[in-house]
Amino acid sequence: MDVIPLDRDILWIPGVFDPAICQHIIEIVNSRELLAAGILLDTVDTQIRSSDILNLGGVQPLLKSTNELLVTCLLPVQKLLHRYYGIGFYDMESISILRYQPGQFYQRHVDNVLLSSRRAEVAQGIPTRDLGIVGYLNGDFTGGETYFDRQNVTVKPEPGAVVVFPAYYTHPHQSLPVQSGVKYALTTWLFHRH
Repeated sequence: MDVIPLDRDILWIPGVFDPAICQHIIEIVNSRELLAAGILLDTVDTQIRSSDILNLGGVQPLLKSTNELLVTCLLPVQKLLHRYYGIGFYDMESISILRYQPGQFYQRHVDNVLLSSRRAEVAQGIPTRDLGIVGYLNGDFTGGETYFDRQNVTVKPEPGAVVVFPAYYTHPHQSLPVQSGVKYALTTWLFHRH
C-alpha cells in the first residue's frame, strides 16, 4: 500500500479495499433504507447536500459488523499516516456510506464542524476531526469527483482507493454532481489523541 501525495496534505492511497469487499458493501447499502444526508448535525439541506447516507454506527448487528470490517481495512491506512505525519491518528469516527444518484452532489464544505460552532462542540465534548477519509467503492459512474478548490486538486474516484486530507478550513472540498450511474463512497474521520 502506497501513499501518493496529490498535494502536500491531500493523500491518495489505492488498493485499500478489495473489490469483493466493495461489492459486498454496495449490496448491504442497497438492502437498507438510507436517509437524506445531513449537514452540520442532523440538518438536511438538499441545496447543499443531496446524497443519501447509511451510518454504520450503533448497535444493529449487520451495520456494526460492516463498520468493523471497514475499520479493519483502514488499519493499514492509519499506520501509513502515522509514518507519513509522525503522529498517530488512532481514534476513528464510525463510518458512513454515501450513495449519489445522477445529479446528486455535496457543495463546498469543511468537515471539522458538526454543530453551529466549535464552541458548541467543545461544550458537548465533541472532539475535533483531524483527518478526513473518503473511500470509493465503485467506478461505474461519471462525474462525482472530489474537488479541493484551494489546492486545485480534482480526485477521480477509483474503486478500493481512499483520499485522506486535513478536515480543516484549509481544505474545503466538494463532491461534484454525478452525471450518470450511481456513486458509492464511504467517509470517516480520524482523531489525534494528545
